[in-house]
Amino acid sequence: MKITVLNDNRCHNPLLNNEHGLSLYIEYEDKKMLLDTGASDIFKRNAEKLHINVNDVDVIFLSHGHYDHGNGLEYIDSHPSLIMHPHACDYRQSKRTKTYGGLSLNHEELMNRFDLIETKEPYEYIKNVYFLGEIKRNNNFEALKFPMITKNGLDDEVLDDSGIVIQTNQGIVVISGCAHSGICNTVEYAKEVTNDHRVLAVMGGFHLKDNDEVTLKTITYMMDNDIQHIYLAHCTSDSVCDEFVRCLKDKVTVMSTGETYRIA
Repeated sequence: MKITVLNDNRCHNPLLNNEHGLSLYIEYEDKKMLLDTGASDIFKRNAEKLHINVNDVDVIFLSHGHYDHGNGLEYIDSHPSLIMHPHACDYRQSKRTKTYGGLSLNHEELMNRFDLIETKEPYEYIKNVYFLGEIKRNNNFEALKFPMITKNGLDDEVLDDSGIVIQTNQGIVVISGCAHSGICNTVEYAKEVTNDHRVLAVMGGFHLKDNDEVTLKTITYMMDNDIQHIYLAHCTSDSVCDEFVRCLKDKVTVMSTGETYRIA
């Protein structure tokens, strides 16, 4: 499994650009896959510089319907499968900026541009590769605060938040976009979906901003579950990354635009 970061909040490569958002290019078996596309065409321009043609991808997994994960969809010129939760196109507005925070393409446009697959249930794309669908939220410390509101002015609980899990001989690899459901909830649900409790790696945005109780409980969870590799991206703050490294040392990698990781 080879994963290349086409866009992340962090970038140390002067030849590439980056923005707030996430896009991961995943090569597994004979498939080329994207998890998210960032907020603009930056992911595509970076891909070209990295000699990757995003129009050759077989499938795009949309982790949730926020602009910084899905607005790049309009720059895909081919017609791959797009797998997402049925509520990914819901209206949402930022609490902080009062601006629209949803997708730039509406549901009809997505249907025209992609082979659209919408599901709340786990979906096995190919053998051992699953879109998680709607993630169960079972613990008492995650998924308590949300950055956006719905068109009715209520908290947008981001029920469309999802991710993927890839099952390998060494255990499962869980990949999130933002983990609005909680990264621990996401991993627990991935275990349930695959019936595999060996967690080889967890990767993506963890949506942890401060070294608070949620972050400390998340680190404890990672320790207790003997997770071998932790890759932090996007909506995981520098201070939180530093705390993960302090506690989990060389198990932790802080991701950056343009970098490639080989797992399993």
